[in-house]
Amino acid sequence: MRYSICNEVFGETPFEEACRIVAEIGYDGIEIAPFTLAEDARTLDSAARARIRKAAENNGLEVVGLHWLLVSPKGFHLTTEDASVREATLGFLEALMDLCRDLGGRVLILGSPMQRNLEPTQDRATVEERTLAGFQRLGEYAEKVGVTLCLEPLDSAQTNFIQTPSEALDWVRRVNRPGFQMMVDARASFEMGLEPAEELRRCLPAVKHVHLNDRNKLGPGMGNCNFEPLFRAGKEVGFEGYYSVEVFDFTPGAEKIARESFDAIRRLDQCV
Repeated sequence: MRYSICNEVFGETPFEEACRIVAEIGYDGIEIAPFTLAEDARTLDSAARARIRKAAENNGLEVVGLHWLLVSPKGFHLTTEDASVREATLGFLEALMDLCRDLGGRVLILGSPMQRNLEPTQDRATVEERTLAGFQRLGEYAEKVGVTLCLEPLDSAQTNFIQTPSEALDWVRRVNRPGFQMMVDARASFEMGLEPAEELRRCLPAVKHVHLNDRNKLGPGMGNCNFEPLFRAGKEVGFEGYYSVEVFDFTPGAEKIARESFDAIRRLDQCV
């Protein structure tokens, strides 16, 4: 089992220092939100990309991949009726696949709930037809670049489009491209009354990544959710992807969150 943490929790801490802390705690990798590197990640030249990759490697970390893909720049949307915005969004995601490859990453997590929401007046069948074509294009590009785009199912409090792991798995099957797969987000599953361990087992082999987060928006061990079944499932199925800590409440501070989450991870890893 391999473990990582998402870097946005470190806020303004320089990436190199964040990598040092993450490695010292014991994580195997770091998952990057592109907006933490630049307002528009496309502006990162080859030298900047090499420095970022080297910062992780120098600390013995793997850049797992990218997430929070459509936070910045503003204005992107996957399902809008505006064809020019949809095209710009697909182009930006392709550029992020290039970035992921350049940083040594393997997966990109396609969550971005606000940028995929449907409007009440939209015809769902039409939107799904367009979205399928877009996902197929992205899956093909991912294969070309050598990365995997992972669709992230998110609960109804976050999005009205692709909420459950079952829906995400259906999309993976419809897209039918090796470069387009899915992931399981623990908090989103818990919020929907689902057991993430069961979702992992049921959706394999399409699941390539897992986010570890409690319903309280903190890391494992920092709330009341039971992660033991998810860890047991990962070991029993020989899961080869990363279990990655992703939090939304930064109040306790980055290092405290990272350490307490990893302490819980270590205990869970040892007891299952």
